[in-house]
Amino acid sequence: MKNPMGRFMIIIALVMSMVVAQNAFAETFDGAIEKITTRPNTILVDGTVIYGVKINYLFNQYNIDLEEGMTVSVEADEFVCSDGTIKNMATAITVGDVTVQLR
Repeated sequence: MKNPMGRFMIIIALVMSMVVAQNAFAETFDGAIEKITTRPNTILVDGTVIYGVKINYLFNQYNIDLEEGMTVSVEADEFVCSDGTIKNMATAITVGDVTVQLR
């Protein structure tokens, strides 16, 4: 007799990978930082809120001191939450000639 639990786990893994693939889309946001918040960790670039930019981490690890008005390029994945809201989660940020991978 074959293992039905193994088949079940494979099916679950396939379904989960399809759900994750449908919910993430990459996008790049270029412009000046309009606003910075720390709870939650967000920046506002060109009218778009981008989550997951940890200001203290960038300063402590890379000596990058983000300020409002500073020009940046942010790569972000777009996630559709279960309630239908869309959040842009930063995966990389470029300030000047320095690019930091965030995820």
